[in-house]
Amino acid sequence: MRLFTELVFDQVVRGSNIEVVSPAQFNDLLGRAYDLVYEIEVEEASGTTPTISVRHLHSNSGKGFVGLPNLVSAVSLGTLPYRDVKAQPGLLGGLGQVGVTLGGTTPSARVRIWATGWSR
Repeated sequence: MRLFTELVFDQVVRGSNIEVVSPAQFNDLLGRAYDLVYEIEVEEASGTTPTISVRHLHSNSGKGFVGLPNLVSAVSLGTLPYRDVKAQPGLLGGLGQVGVTLGGTTPSARVRIWATGWSR
C-alpha cells in the first residue's frame, strides 16, 4: 500500500564531490516506508561535463547516516531534462535521507526528487 508521495529534495546543488542531503524535516517520512521509489529530475545544469549521483541513506539513531549503493551513479547531465525513476527496496532504517553529489568541473544543477513510500 502506498504511504506517501512527497517532494523531498528541491535545491540548486553546486560543487563537485560534495554530497548534499535532503532537509532533516523529511528524515522521519523517508524512514516510514519499507520500500521507496525516487523520481529524479534535473532541468538546469552548468559546468564542464556535469554528472549526478543519487543514493539513499538511512539511520536508526539519527546520529549518523549510512549510505546504500547509488541509485544513480555519475550519469551525464549533458542532455537535459534528465529524468529517472529508481527503486530503493527495504529493509531500511527508521530515518532516511536522499543524497545528491555532482561531478565534473564547477558543476551546478537544479535537482528535484520526489519519493513514494510503500508498506508491505
